[in-house]
Amino acid sequence: MTHLVVVGGGLAGLTAAIAAAEAGVDVTLLDDAACAASASVQAQGGFSAVTAAGVAAGDSVGSHVADTLEAGALHGDAAVVAAICSAAADHVATLTRWGTVWDAAPDGSVALTREAAHAAARIAHCGGDATGAGIIQAVLRHALRLEDEGRLELRGDQRGAGLLVQAGAATGVLLPDGARIRADAVVLASGGISGVYATRTSRHPNPADAAAMAWRAGAVLADAEMVQFHPTYSAEAGFMLTEALRGEGAVLRDADGQRFMLALDERAELAPRDVVARGVAAAQGGAWLDAAPIVERRGPGFLARRFPTVTAALERAGLDLERGPVAVRPAQHYWMGGVAVDQHARSTVPGLLVVGEASRTGLHGANRLASNSLLEAVHTGLAAVATVGSGRHLEAGSLALADPLPVELDEGCGAPLQAVRTIADARLGVDRDEAGLRVALRELERPGQSEAPGNARASSESIAARLVATAALYREGSLGAHHRVDTAGTDRGGARPGSTITLINPHPTAQNDLHGGSQNGGQHSTGRNSIHQTHTKEVAR
Repeated sequence: MTHLVVVGGGLAGLTAAIAAAEAGVDVTLLDDAACAASASVQAQGGFSAVTAAGVAAGDSVGSHVADTLEAGALHGDAAVVAAICSAAADHVATLTRWGTVWDAAPDGSVALTREAAHAAARIAHCGGDATGAGIIQAVLRHALRLEDEGRLELRGDQRGAGLLVQAGAATGVLLPDGARIRADAVVLASGGISGVYATRTSRHPNPADAAAMAWRAGAVLADAEMVQFHPTYSAEAGFMLTEALRGEGAVLRDADGQRFMLALDERAELAPRDVVARGVAAAQGGAWLDAAPIVERRGPGFLARRFPTVTAALERAGLDLERGPVAVRPAQHYWMGGVAVDQHARSTVPGLLVVGEASRTGLHGANRLASNSLLEAVHTGLAAVATVGSGRHLEAGSLALADPLPVELDEGCGAPLQAVRTIADARLGVDRDEAGLRVALRELERPGQSEAPGNARASSESIAARLVATAALYREGSLGAHHRVDTAGTDRGGARPGSTITLINPHPTAQNDLHGGSQNGGQHSTGRNSIHQTHTKEVAR
């Protein structure tokens, strides 16, 4: 029987694990936070899909495709975008079958709302603004049932520390204690790079392990410079204020009370995130999110009913959108870049499949459209399992990308984590320039410095930050979320839509899988118990 190891317990990883179990594949899922700390579980807005109700209201898959490409600055892969958007309604049905309960419209159909840069209301949601938690709770419950039936193994207290590679192909996962889990294929699903930044929307910083593990195994990475910053993060509350608030009518004002986005883009607050983030960052005297238009139209109490998660988070900080505007600023939110994969989730390393935010599929281009991340998570998770089922997982991905640039990174040194985050905030943020990027690279790779005494390798965050900085330096012009203030408005350095910067490690250092070791790599029961305990606590927040 084929054995599959999935690293990461967000929506992409859980989707892959469940689909594999249902297909009769022997599957083990590793997640050291008991599936309770992913970006997926924190997602507020929703799941983008053109459903039958949306079509009846005048929406179309073609419109979703066009919005996705436009938001991505025409840098996305049109074929990938069309395939994923076309499958979105089916993915909603799959999540429903797995137990997801969507908020309902008066006629009983899935309720749909509109978010920035979408031409129509096509965002399905759960619990108002707790979509990620609602989906993960349902999907994990289904996964636990499969485990009870002996069809799936969940290890909620273990993480992957590295990939095992033999003859250039991924053959398993190395655990932190040195134990090994061998597999016919590995699915990397451990997310993005939020842990690189100090100012981020995620309450649980992702250490960027997927990027570092793939890099060390010799996989090609693409669009590393494309980092999305969410425009409406409340530093006072330590919480992101969902895009759906602006979709419902909230507006952005500067210190003088003026709606500054009106002068920057005809779509104003509903422009793509990169446009709004730059507007917020440059707003005179700061920026505030004003929900008064929603209150006037919907009446008192609507915000608390429609956005209970945001309302509660603000209340804990003594803030209330119903009473007045809340100060906001951009914060790191999503990585459009990642491990380059084809439409079958295959990386350039045979046996290594990559899904969700860890992957670079070509869906998001230079800037992700709101609520397309959960859609991509399900789509790529299913694609990976289909690839394993077809027996084509040992084929390298077929990528229509330029030859990768070999980049030498000294893993014997690297700035400590706090320094990495300070540098990333200062140099790898909304606005970038050549001088700042060169300073970042020097500071991130200081000779003789390492994450901790005796640590032979730089941290995953240090590796990921250097990859972002390197790609950002190569792309001399601005494109989407990558904004070069020193060359803004130019087309230098091949910064054209469709021109993708790819990077590769010329000296892979992944663990060579030539010797024996533990096939099981730890005890199963402890992980499952921690999933039960931790997940129940997290989704109740």
